[in-house]
This record gives sequence, structure tokens and C-alpha cells, in this order.
Amino acid sequence: MSIFSQLGDLKKLKEQAGTMQAMLAQEIVEVNNNSLKLIMNGKQEILELKIITDNLNKESLEKDIKSALKEALNKIQKIMVSKASGLM
Repeated sequence: MSIFSQLGDLKKLKEQAGTMQAMLAQEIVEVNNNSLKLIMNGKQEILELKIITDNLNKESLEKDIKSALKEALNKIQKIMVSKASGLM
């Protein structure tokens, strides 16, 4: 493989990565559980975190936040896999 074809492959990969980032930025996931609502975009940025309960038991709230983050990240990872397979 020549250096020029490798550079071409690198350019193609960079373009695919840019396309993937743009597509993921538009994806939004929402998770609702016992005490909160979490909205995250495909770039794994938290867009909204709302506490929706008056029962603010610290331990259960911490558990619900961790659970919501895990669920949102899992959803985004599934979207990433789906989008990546579409680019190949």
C-alpha cells in the first residue's frame, strides 16, 4: 500500500468520523425513572436533568441518577453502533 493510498484512507476515515459526530449530535435520548428525568444528546452531553419528586432521600436519588446515566449511555451506544454500521 502506498503512502498516498494510506492518506486517502485516513481522509475517508476522518470524513466518516465527522459525519458520525454530526449525526450523533442530533440524537436525543430521554430517561425517566422514580425521581428524575434525564435528557442527553448523542455526544453524551446532559441537556436536562430534572428532579421530579419531592421525596429527596439522598441515597435513592443518587442511585436513580446513576441508573439514569447508565441507561442513557447504553441507549447512545446502541445508536452509535447502528449509525456506524450504516456508514460502512
